[in-house]
Amino acid sequence: DPNYFMIASTLSYFKIALGDYVFNDWQYLGFLTVLVTIDTILGTYKAIKNKSLESKAYGRVLEKVLLYASVLVVAHVMTRFTIAGRESGLLNWFDDLILTAIMVREAISIMENIAEIKPDLLPTWLMKRFKKFDETGKLKDLINGDDE
Repeated sequence: DPNYFMIASTLSYFKIALGDYVFNDWQYLGFLTVLVTIDTILGTYKAIKNKSLESKAYGRVLEKVLLYASVLVVAHVMTRFTIAGRESGLLNWFDDLILTAIMVREAISIMENIAEIKPDLLPTWLMKRFKKFDETGKLKDLINGDDE
């Protein structure tokens, strides 16, 4: 049927355009989805345990997803835009830093939820490293830390 061929070729074009111009790191998106899901589950559990469950919190999850999606698109565009048909490469660091910062931010949120549910489960130095990296953006703060 020629209609199926036309639909398939149109969808193929959109897939290519999406990967080129919008976003194409689907494996990263899978990892981020796992962290957002865990954070949401732990946040819900914490709210139920504290008898403070509100529907507004789920609105904040949707807002977070919208904002993360926007940042992911910006990072993709900033690192892959072309000038005269070539990627400049000048902002390749931006992608790594932004994507890492988002993962660290989600990890902090998860660890904060865990600390409120069971305060003695995680070592405090771990949270300090993540928060320090979140403040400075310096990879050395995440890897080496300043665990005094």
